[in-house]
Amino acid sequence: MAWFRGAANGLLVIGAACGQPQSPSLAITHVTVIDVAHDTLLRDRTIVIRGDRIERVDTSPRVSLPSSTETLDGTGRFVIPGLWDMHVHLSDSATAAELLRWGITGARVMSGPLDQTLALRDELRRSPTHGPRLVVAGLALHGPESFASDTGLALVRTATDAKRAVDSLARRRVDFIKVHEGLSPEAWFAIAQAASAHSLRLAGHVPNGLTPETLSDSGLTSIEHLEFLPDRCLVIFDSTTRARRSAPVGCRAADLHALLDHLHHNGVWLDPTISSFRVFAPRQFASILAGFADLAEQIRAAGLAVMAGTDLGSAGIIPGESLHDELALLVAAGYTPAQALRAATLNPAIYLGAADTLGHVGAGCVADLVLLEANPLEDIRNTRRIAAVIRSGAVVRRRDDR
Repeated sequence: MAWFRGAANGLLVIGAACGQPQSPSLAITHVTVIDVAHDTLLRDRTIVIRGDRIERVDTSPRVSLPSSTETLDGTGRFVIPGLWDMHVHLSDSATAAELLRWGITGARVMSGPLDQTLALRDELRRSPTHGPRLVVAGLALHGPESFASDTGLALVRTATDAKRAVDSLARRRVDFIKVHEGLSPEAWFAIAQAASAHSLRLAGHVPNGLTPETLSDSGLTSIEHLEFLPDRCLVIFDSTTRARRSAPVGCRAADLHALLDHLHHNGVWLDPTISSFRVFAPRQFASILAGFADLAEQIRAAGLAVMAGTDLGSAGIIPGESLHDELALLVAAGYTPAQALRAATLNPAIYLGAADTLGHVGAGCVADLVLLEANPLEDIRNTRRIAAVIRSGAVVRRRDDR
């Protein structure tokens, strides 16, 4: 059972239609299936889709299809699970449609105008071919320090404010709670307690005055951007500091090893959004990427899983294309193409408690798929070479679409 509210709201509860069994509605024939869990290629398979689910995946010679079945020729092509962007700010249908055209069949909406975001989530549940399935925070809970007037933020000053905000969001049936900057320890712990009472997980930033260890001990499950590091450690992304190969006390290799082990022990996931720093810090980007590459080796050694996110909604971040850039940057930082691909497919499904239906290509899974012209395990940039996108069993984009 998925932990997020969407499971109860019907986000992933997709039952078979009543009545007589239907014929297969779609089949992808003679395709190579990429098994993202095991980094293997399953060649010459036919994927049989009935309604919005994969009915079976079998060797092509064993599959006989009714003449009425729509087919996609997968000869020489590769199929992967639909991609997820795990950090977006999204409330409009045009952007949602563009994400889907880029193979993004799921997205985690970190904050935005509450009414519009929830309305879009509901619209896409009714009309899945119009955009990705959405997991929604609603509003980000923010403290008074450096608070900005933003329709995606809710001001929380006290423990009373915190409980009221979480209770209100729970009534609106959000899927999780996002925390942002400026929260006092009193407000944070009240948020954590209220979220736990509603069985809502916490994701987001690490406010000043609190540590990643403290937040992970009390319920933070996903840390965004590079905020899994204490602020004093951000100098390791500075090119001058890197050249001196020095770091402040508390930020050296042994300290970071202890921090990452602590987060791993608590089951924390990282969503580094490296591509967003091209926009936020363009002059420092090369050094930031080099610093992250150093950290990534330690992150992998600690067993911490990463998810792919972009911070879409911020100025300069391109819908859809930015996720493919994020995957390429993960590879540039030392992840294998298979590991980068998992960060946008299987890892989000595991994080959301939905790996029984999402994140891989198999019988019983939701038919959210991307058909590629070339193998992304050889070159991650091949995720851009999209031949077709399938959302809930329906073809929503073909290679020749304009």
